[in-house]
Amino acid sequence: MNLRTQRLRNILKSLPTSVFATALFLTAPAIADAPGANEVRVFSFFIDRYEYPNVPGEAPRVNVTWTDASKLCRERGKRLCTEMEWETACRGPAGLAYGYGSAFVPGNCNSPYPTADGGWRRDFGTALAGSFKNCTNELGAYDMIGNVWEWTSSYFSESNRWRVVRGGSWFHNVNFARSDGRYGKYLNKDYSLDLIGFRCCRDAGSDIE
Repeated sequence: MNLRTQRLRNILKSLPTSVFATALFLTAPAIADAPGANEVRVFSFFIDRYEYPNVPGEAPRVNVTWTDASKLCRERGKRLCTEMEWETACRGPAGLAYGYGSAFVPGNCNSPYPTADGGWRRDFGTALAGSFKNCTNELGAYDMIGNVWEWTSSYFSESNRWRVVRGGSWFHNVNFARSDGRYGKYLNKDYSLDLIGFRCCRDAGSDIE
């Protein structure tokens, strides 16, 4: 471990590992099999500050199926976030389109960005939790934009049993690196990929293991 990584670990380990998100009303994005979806109330809940294992300075867990992600959250007395909970925490009280602000800022999060020659820079790979210090909002959850996609408990298509992932990754383009960035086609409970991780939530009144 180099000195820079050790310093980052020491700084980030001083932070609490959960943040509290208060109730918000959000207009739901278009959800497959739910054409009448309008607004969803997200009640008060806790969301992990970092991607699982929720440890600052450690690599997020990837190549994990939806089933295994759900199990790992339950083992901690938690659960996968619904996608509306996820979006509430990502947007923060100000309803930010990019989590950290209302406009895309190259380098704020671990996501690709356009280069002067018309290409895209996407050579960072998966980063350690909290490495991008500007990739957060006033609630204090890190890396919700970019780095790795995050499983949610919600269906992308209930009829096909496909689950929703949110937030984009270090590899996928800026169109997904938004608070409303979502995907789910073909992503069933047994699917895994080295670009997909997760974080956990819990109800405000629940205890943790």
